[in-house]
This record gives sequence, C-alpha cells and structure tokens, in this order.
Amino acid sequence: MVVAIAAATACGGCRGAYLVRLAYEEARFLGSATPATEMLATAQDPARRRALEALLAVRTFAAQEGLNVKGSYREVADTGSVAPFHVVTAAYADRLEPYTWWYPVIGAIPYRGYFDQESADAFAAGLDAEGLDTMVVEASAYSTLGWFDDPLPSSVLDRGEGAVVVTVLHELVHQTFFAPGEVAFNETLATAVAWRLAERYYASTGDAERAAKMDKARRAWVARSDVLDATAERLRAFFADAATRRLAREQILEERSALYADVLAQIEKVDATFAADLGEGGLDNASFLASHRYATGGRAIDEFLAQSPSIAAALARLDAAVASKQDLRAVVAPQPAVPARGEGAHGGAGV
Repeated sequence: MVVAIAAATACGGCRGAYLVRLAYEEARFLGSATPATEMLATAQDPARRRALEALLAVRTFAAQEGLNVKGSYREVADTGSVAPFHVVTAAYADRLEPYTWWYPVIGAIPYRGYFDQESADAFAAGLDAEGLDTMVVEASAYSTLGWFDDPLPSSVLDRGEGAVVVTVLHELVHQTFFAPGEVAFNETLATAVAWRLAERYYASTGDAERAAKMDKARRAWVARSDVLDATAERLRAFFADAATRRLAREQILEERSALYADVLAQIEKVDATFAADLGEGGLDNASFLASHRYATGGRAIDEFLAQSPSIAAALARLDAAVASKQDLRAVVAPQPAVPARGEGAHGGAGV
C-alpha cells in the first residue's frame, strides 16, 4: 500500500493539517526502528530468527531481481503485535466508484491512512454521515515510494517468514514502479509480482515445498481475481440499470444488498474461505472495491509477467508506458497469436 507521506514533502500546504500530522507520525515511526541485523544478533525465538533472516535475505534477492531496494526494510519498527497503520476507504453507495483524495506526486487515491485507530474511525464516521459506504482496515505495511527508508513493522514478523517475504516484495514493487492515479493497477501488479518472486525466492533457497505453496497461492489469487472482475461487471450493469430506471436510493440499496448476498453465495460454492473473508463485516461498495483493487485484471497482469524476459524487464516496459502515457491495461492485455511464417489463417500449411 502507498501512503500520502511522499506528498507532504512536495506540498506542505496541500491538506496541510493532515499531511503535517502524517509526516510527524512517520518520523516517530522511523525513530522507533532498529536494524534487523541487531535484532537477529539477540533474538532467541526460532520463528523470530527465521523471519529476520528471511527479511535480510529477501532484500538481497529483490535487488538481484531488479527491484529498487534502497535502504527500505533493513530495519524493523516496534509496533507490538498490532498493525501500525489504519486505512479509511469509501465509495459511493449508488455506483461502483471509489471516493478519492488527490495529492501531489501520487495523484488520486481511494484511501486515507492514519497511525491511530481513533482518528481513522472519526474520519470514517464523517464520510458515513454523508451517505458514503465506508470501512476502516488495518495495513500491515506500506511504501513511501522510496522517499524514506521504510522500516518493516514488527507485527509482520509475528506472522512468520512467509508473510515477511511476500510483504517486502509487494512493497518494494511500489518503490520500483508507480503509476500516479492508477491505484488498482499498482496494487494488482505488486501482488502479482510478489507471488511470482516469492516462489522464485524459495526455489533459490532450495525450499521446494514453500516454493510450491507460493505457486499455489498465486494461482488461487488469479482465480479470485477472475471472480472479482466478473462481479464488478455484474455490479456495474446493475447500477447502470438502476440509473435507467431512476430508482430511489433506498430501493437501490435494497436490491444491491440482495445482489451482494447472491454474489457471496455463488463464491462460497467454489471458495468458502474467500467468501467468508469478502463478506466479513458486511459487503458493500467500499469493502468490495477494497478487495478488488488488489486483484483487478489479475490474470492479464500475471500472464504479462510470465511472458516477460524478467520482472525487471516487465517493470521497465511499464515505466516506458507511463512515460509515453499509454493505457497500462492495453499494455498487459494478451496479444493475439501471430501465425508462424508459412502457415495459413487457420493454422494449416500455407500454399
């Protein structure tokens, strides 16, 4: 996840109070960080040692794979066992569209981050009073796009070495590639790259079992992305029809509730765990979009990565696309097969 702290260094007067407080809290967070090497030297718990060793090793691996590591995640910030960051996200109730905030450098983003739960809840309550769908979620880690040497929250270590590997790789993708205003693409890309590199990382260590688990997790994520993409199309069609029929807000919400219930029932038939996670706390436009933005068009992006010579080459191609203002979705879209020389249009021998 990307936070707006980078914007605070670029525009002190833009949403000043919020950004100044965010920068202040980031400074406190950075100040609590301890080098991972120092922690490893004194750590006694075997699981904690494995997590710290994985943190140091995956940074080196990421750099070898072409990710922009800089000084990020070589330190660990003490957050206890809780997530350090609380994210407020919102969406319009009568259409599948996120409510966004605009900042310099990063552009429009569909969430605001807070270092304390109380402030996040208060802000979300104000949005809810305006009639928006809202939710507050915890973020285990985040990226400032290389503006700071981000430390890893200690709560990630508590989740084990696998979580450390995937989380660090995901956030380093943001530090390597970022398309302003393209949050869903950025998050989906980072997720896809993290799964592929995590598998490759464990393969490089000789841990075939964990490599296989990462491959299985990636395939499951691609399948879930397909489900979310199809659901998004169904929701857009519903809201378009509701607008055509000029339904009252109350009727829209009633029919939307029935549609989401049916969506969860259909998903539960093929992936009960995913359905439970998606429906936890109630499903609305804000919670659906919060899940979908990490898996929007995931299959196309995953296949784009598979067809690229390397992850570094794929990210470089996307960087060039951003610079030339190309449509990123078109860049990663599957390309039609070109018949081999000497073949006819139907794949047979040419005459």
